[in-house]
Amino acid sequence: MFSGLCGLATLYIAILLYDRYGVESKTKERTLLAIEETIAEMQKVHFILCHYAEERDGEAPKDTLISLVFQGKKERVYDLFTEESLSSPLYYKSSGMYGCAQISQNIESKVFLPKIVAEAVDKLSVFTYEPQNIAPDTRPITTLSASSEKINNLNDKLDGTDTNLPEQRLSVAQFLDAYYGVKDAIVQWYRDNGVDISNMNI
Repeated sequence: MFSGLCGLATLYIAILLYDRYGVESKTKERTLLAIEETIAEMQKVHFILCHYAEERDGEAPKDTLISLVFQGKKERVYDLFTEESLSSPLYYKSSGMYGCAQISQNIESKVFLPKIVAEAVDKLSVFTYEPQNIAPDTRPITTLSASSEKINNLNDKLDGTDTNLPEQRLSVAQFLDAYYGVKDAIVQWYRDNGVDISNMNI
């Protein structure tokens, strides 16, 4: 009888262990899927920074249009700005506002997304804006536009007019840190959880 009870106990423990590791395995699979979906959502929205430089020494100002690539290097984008421009406020065109909202709404619903990634995405979440009455010839100024299958930026004017400032007033550098911070958080989670990223384009 004692051996029979030991056998039942062993079977019960085996079932518990199987269930535990089975659940953990499924949870990790769902987490990996949520991360893959987050990367896809980030890639769907094409953000564009437009920097309208001021005139210097009588020379015509050199304006810069910068297309952000999620897998790209933040440092390369930083190099295109002066320190003064990086610390200046970032003005959002309507399409830029919608781009941030699209990312936030689509990603916030992912229950299995790791907290470190969800918190990084949250830094892009901006739902309260203040419209700005800026003259067309205002320089220097940097604006944010966006496009996706759901967002059309063709109506965005090529100057600082019709822009908005988020309630928390992000600088150009802070936005870049938040945008590429999502990728950094994903890479960190991969590394912490033993995922080999050596062959990943991220």
